[in-house]
Amino acid sequence: MNDAAGKRQEGPLARSGAGRLLGVLVAPGDTFRSLAARPTWAAPLLLLVLVAVVVGWMATTRIDMAQLIRHQNEVSGGQLNAEQLDQRIAAVNKFAPYLALFQGLIVAPAVYLLCALLCWVGFKMVGSELSFKAAFATTLYGLLPLGVVEALLAIPVLWNRASLTQDEARNLSFLADNLAAAAPDGTGRVALALLASVNLFSLWAIVLLVFGYGMVARVSRAAAATVVAIVWLLGVALKVALVALAPG
Repeated sequence: MNDAAGKRQEGPLARSGAGRLLGVLVAPGDTFRSLAARPTWAAPLLLLVLVAVVVGWMATTRIDMAQLIRHQNEVSGGQLNAEQLDQRIAAVNKFAPYLALFQGLIVAPAVYLLCALLCWVGFKMVGSELSFKAAFATTLYGLLPLGVVEALLAIPVLWNRASLTQDEARNLSFLADNLAAAAPDGTGRVALALLASVNLFSLWAIVLLVFGYGMVARVSRAAAATVVAIVWLLGVALKVALVALAPG
């Protein structure tokens, strides 16, 4: 009886996984209320992975790998001769599309799982009875503005771009939706990574996650904001560390 009443109270977009994909953007209250009762994660995960593969492939195939490898060789002191450079460039160009597939099919889901795990642990520490399934679902739906909306806006821009630099591909600065797009020439990679972390879609996702976890984990808005902020800062720190350690 209660389940039937709960379903009648749900908006039409919250009654299916596919409907929730739009519902979380236009009616987040109904969507997260529905997730609290019946968490599902397949639809957002499939959409996030599909978009990651498409955008990753488009960006990767537009990076001038020859120029990038030659630059890295110069930075490392010219360890490769001309023949070795040509062999390296040919190998990288051959496997670059597969790298985009790996990032979309393996790396992206792993990142979402890690984010959900950190959030689940964080809310458990503040006394929530949140299940990991609910945490995973909330994380995926909360990240749709960043993982799907921003990425879909990137597709037409990439379509009209013949080439990209590695920093543009890494930070999505070609979209001009983050602070990295306004950084002056000569800004370091680490600074660019930090600036790129502040953008409209990440702020939208943070607000959505705070709102969603407050409902699904049944905690105060302050507790939800604290856990989400800590996880987001850890993510930014990891991203910056990877950029700092990357060659070139």
